[in-house]
This record gives sequence, C-alpha cells and structure tokens, in this order.
Amino acid sequence: MFNPFKSHHMKLIRDFAVLIACLLVGKGMATLLPFAFPGSILGLLLLFFLLSTQLIPLGWVHDGGHLILRHMALLFIPVAAALLGYVDVLSDGLGLIIGSALGGLVLILLVVGRLYQRMMS
Repeated sequence: MFNPFKSHHMKLIRDFAVLIACLLVGKGMATLLPFAFPGSILGLLLLFFLLSTQLIPLGWVHDGGHLILRHMALLFIPVAAALLGYVDVLSDGLGLIIGSALGGLVLILLVVGRLYQRMMS
C-alpha cells in the first residue's frame, strides 16, 4: 500500500504543517483574548497539550522540530544584525543590562534551590 509519508521530505512537510497549524491556532486564540498575549506562546502551549495527551504523535513533529533546532543559530542572525543599529543605546545601559541579567540569574537560582529543598523535606 502506498504511504505518501514514507518519504523524508513528505514527513518534514507534515511536521512543519503541524507546527504551523499550532502557531496559527494560537495566534487566532490570542486575538480572542481581552488582553494582549503572544499567540506564539498559546500555540506552543497547544502543541504541548496535544503532544502530552497523545492526540498528536511525537513522530509527527520530531523530524521537523529537530531540523529547526539544528539550525536555530541561523535564526538569530537577523536579530543580531538589527541590534547593531542600537549599539549606542546598548552601550549606555550595558551595566544595567548585565546587572539585570545577573540579578535575575541569582533570583532564579535562589527560588529553584528553595523549592527543591521544600520538595525534598
């Protein structure tokens, strides 16, 4: 029996179709909310729900997700190039940026450490 999804390229198309469908449904849900919320996050939560309840098998998104993760560094090049236009603004607040990042890191470590201690006692 002919199965069109035996081809690797067809599997990738199916994987991307599922990922894009979750994204678009999430964006649609975001427009219905009475407050601003990123549709991509709602799409990600929808994908998590569908995978965790096994309504969508992991095999339907595995290869496409792996391909995206393998080339993720390339997706950040346009963002990094755009940041070069704001070097003067970033250099003025570099201390605040680094301080905020380090402060957030310390806060996260403290909260996670405390939660772990509470879970283990």
